[in-house]
Amino acid sequence: MNWSPCFRLVALGLFSSVAVLVPPVAASQAADTLEGLIGQALGVRIENRSATEYQAAAKIYRETLERLRDLETEDFGTDERIDAVLLDAHLRTRLFEIEELRLHQVVPVSYFALHTTDSLFQRPCAHGDAKIRDAVEELATLPEILSNARENLKVPARVWTENAIYQAYYAHLLLRDFVPTVCTNDTALKDELIAAAKTADEAVADFETWLRDVLLPRSTRSPAWKPEEIEHYQFVHEQLHDYGVDEMIAIAEREEAVLTAEMKELAQRIHPSGDLRTVWELMKEEAPPWEEVLPMAKRYVELASDWLRNEGSHLVSIPETFDYGARLTTPMGRRILSFGGASYGPTVAGRISGYYVLTPLEDRLTDEEKASRIKAYNPYWTHVISYHEWLGHNVQRAHALVSESSPMRGAFRSSYLSQAWSFYLEKLLEDEGYFEDVLPHLEALKTRMARRQMRMWRVQRILTKLKMAQGRMSFDEAVEAYIEKIGMEKTNAFIEVQRDSQNPSPPGREIIGEMVILDLRREYERRLGEHFQLKNFHDQLLSYGELPLPTIWRLML
Repeated sequence: MNWSPCFRLVALGLFSSVAVLVPPVAASQAADTLEGLIGQALGVRIENRSATEYQAAAKIYRETLERLRDLETEDFGTDERIDAVLLDAHLRTRLFEIEELRLHQVVPVSYFALHTTDSLFQRPCAHGDAKIRDAVEELATLPEILSNARENLKVPARVWTENAIYQAYYAHLLLRDFVPTVCTNDTALKDELIAAAKTADEAVADFETWLRDVLLPRSTRSPAWKPEEIEHYQFVHEQLHDYGVDEMIAIAEREEAVLTAEMKELAQRIHPSGDLRTVWELMKEEAPPWEEVLPMAKRYVELASDWLRNEGSHLVSIPETFDYGARLTTPMGRRILSFGGASYGPTVAGRISGYYVLTPLEDRLTDEEKASRIKAYNPYWTHVISYHEWLGHNVQRAHALVSESSPMRGAFRSSYLSQAWSFYLEKLLEDEGYFEDVLPHLEALKTRMARRQMRMWRVQRILTKLKMAQGRMSFDEAVEAYIEKIGMEKTNAFIEVQRDSQNPSPPGREIIGEMVILDLRREYERRLGEHFQLKNFHDQLLSYGELPLPTIWRLML
């Protein structure tokens, strides 16, 4: 692979309109101009989600893009070239979302702008009063945002509107039950927060009614994106030009065949019947009662962290200023993370925090739904997911936060490295002997099975989303694929497809991303020879934040 094309050539090759010809700009002046363009692009705010704001943002993005194209970049150093490529990708992606995809017109759940308020409860009582004031401001803005949502939203997919209606339940939970418990010694500030939450809650109730009565009947669009829309993200934002829709499907189909064979072989070793589905069901039946799930998850987090500081200390550094563990999912993350995920907590006294979070079984669920959902918390899935989340996502973020970066690099958000690193770890720990070091033989076999189920899960993300995009699979068939291929419970399978269908981002982040990381590791080892150390490679890889993998390739090599 060649990840080092000159930005000037990339720009000329990718833009369809004609550049305005200007005299060459001196390198230092061009670098200063680039810095200003980055500041201009990153300074765009769409605070109230009005149509006017989206139009104004698109105008700034387009003007910035035109000025970027006018820059003469041949004399730029590597850092400036990379910043220019990232700015180009950022601008073109934002314009694509606003002008072509018009995401603000079709994704209702995006208007529940409650991140700051919700984050007060990621690590309760660890925030300061300044964060509460930010939450008050957020809550004060929400009624206007939801009002603008009514003006913006046109024809979403029905399952997307249904998801937003369900998310309204969690917004009410946050505003009614969680906000009154916020920690602060400033009683006036707490009263202000509660009052703002009450007003916001009323706006959510009105919006929920509008979603159900007005938007839902006209939510007739397909829940699938076009292949070329997905590829736009893959090629422009992620810069992975070798992995189009057809290639990703081919890779996933090969993976599916290999994984199926491996799981069948494991089933022979786990159970006398040798039947794969029987093994899956027996593993799920080992899920403990809900009240024992969080202690079990905490135990697995500690088990992996202890191993990494001892037998696995050659793999990756865990920052000393990092607080971690397992906690319950905050309200606004519970629909997205149907049974678990990663949550980034606040930084307190210089210590970063991040957690493996687990979503509780709400009272609104029927007994049948609870009995189904609890199966996802069986020990084997929980074990693999636990280190995927805290060691994967949170340690990756911790490394990135302590590394220096330019404003453009610090702001860029690729979805690939974080997902690929967490997924890469699942197999890495197995290959390095983690299961055998810490688990009895049969439990290790079942955890190996769970790891392959997790991998098949990511394979099905590729196959279902891309086959839906090609018109070869329906939404219901996609749900059934998760049930048939990995034994996922129907309630969780539905949420998985519903969530993933709401955005046009490429689904190969784990499988394709792992392939690129392994290619990079092999090349890095080839160049360093006897000086190669796996831990150094991983620590350096993690230092780059959320940059596209091709950019990381260029920086490392």
